[in-house]
Amino acid sequence: MSDGTNIYYQGEPGCFSEAAILSHWPQARAVARASFEEVVSTLTDHPQAIGLLPIENAYRGPVYDVLDLLTKAVVPLGVRAEVVQPVRLALLTRPETRLEDVLVVRSHPQALMQSRGYWSIRGWRAEPTLDTAGSARELAENGAPGVAAIASPWAASLYGLNVLADNIHDHKDNRTRFWLVSQTSRGGFQSPLGIYKTSMIFDVPNVPGSLVKVLNHFSRYELNMNKVESRPRPGVPFAFRFWVDISGEPERVAQALADASYETEWMRILGERYPVFDQ
Repeated sequence: MSDGTNIYYQGEPGCFSEAAILSHWPQARAVARASFEEVVSTLTDHPQAIGLLPIENAYRGPVYDVLDLLTKAVVPLGVRAEVVQPVRLALLTRPETRLEDVLVVRSHPQALMQSRGYWSIRGWRAEPTLDTAGSARELAENGAPGVAAIASPWAASLYGLNVLADNIHDHKDNRTRFWLVSQTSRGGFQSPLGIYKTSMIFDVPNVPGSLVKVLNHFSRYELNMNKVESRPRPGVPFAFRFWVDISGEPERVAQALADASYETEWMRILGERYPVFDQ
């Protein structure tokens, strides 16, 4: 990635998406967008644009909004790399607020879920916001008495807030994986782990054994299935489409995809042989 390359993300300065960009591509320029839709729109409108989007938390599961946007994108967007970012959550308040004053916590729904064990036992009310860092900024600018934000300690330093409690996430190895996404291929990325994934989403006939027929091809070619997830199939009530991640030898991956495609009604390759930077 060349110096000054723009990488678009959802959120505001101080959020974990920005942290993932700066920790993995410190020479890049992280450019904020208000929503996942705006990031995808930017990537769709500009063929050379690059974005970083969260796809799954280790404990709270997939970010379905992102998966659905990539699935239905008018211009196919490809996954070019996968990175993992630790998620360290802290309780942030204005300087005059004490812990015993807190009545309400605000943050992104994922962060609220990831720290539920901390705030729920205290009887605090949770209010979801669009972004962790955004909740910190709003608190700094317009904070009411008794309100706290849940965000990173870095966000506290950016917006002049106090850290009343650190590491409040329920799981101490909390982390989120992100996909680097673009229209055009980005060469030169290598996995330091030697791991390269292929991700796809597909529909199969709603008959017994249809999913097994697809998965059997991956097994037959001795590929590792890193992920199998079902999603509601648009326009077909109580039918499902499937998201699968696989890894293995390139020739076997290519042959398995070719064979599996005959068993599906529709398939989109989200990313083929993209490098995994860390886990």
